[in-house]
Amino acid sequence: MTIVFLLVMNYRFTGNKPHEVLGVILFLLVLWHNSLNLHWYTSFFKGKQDFQRALIAIINFLFAISFCISMLSGLLISQSIVPFIALRGTNTLWLHEVHQSSSYVCFIFIGIHLGLHWKMLWVRLQNRLGMERFHKECSILGNILAVGIILYGFYASFANHIWSMIVMEHGFGWGPPPSALKFFLDYSALLGCYAGITHYAVSLLSKKNPKLK
Repeated sequence: MTIVFLLVMNYRFTGNKPHEVLGVILFLLVLWHNSLNLHWYTSFFKGKQDFQRALIAIINFLFAISFCISMLSGLLISQSIVPFIALRGTNTLWLHEVHQSSSYVCFIFIGIHLGLHWKMLWVRLQNRLGMERFHKECSILGNILAVGIILYGFYASFANHIWSMIVMEHGFGWGPPPSALKFFLDYSALLGCYAGITHYAVSLLSKKNPKLK
């Protein structure tokens, strides 16, 4: 899903039709992902509602809202997949802006979502690679790499005008768009930045206040 989302965000290089097709694929993947995690919904009101569970629920709720807005606005400006239901005319410019803004908000929530589950994902990665014996070394290397990604992610957020995209500011005078390679490098770093900040923030809060675990 993350790879498909990165491709969807790269509208300048995919063009409209591949962008819409990838959007449909992403929608189906999200439905599939939720079907695999139905136990989260069924067990939501069971057990202790600690800080992390509440935070995950809030992030998932906001992520779902931004995703639905992005999908709905995308349908209303579709030119290839469902053009027969799309709105037309100059008054649809705001829909394009809403679609772009909600997509970037959704992108940030994906990073935060990854960060909230990063410990589990990191353990799974080590197990898949058979590196459990080098847990300490992997943790040190992982932390060094994470700091580098976060720092580069800060740079990429300004270089790609992420905040301006969210608040729907027009990009006159921003210069030429980045190459496809730099786009994927920057946006991958952005995801890593949001995920890393979320992971370290939650870990720090949990250490300072064990009741938040």
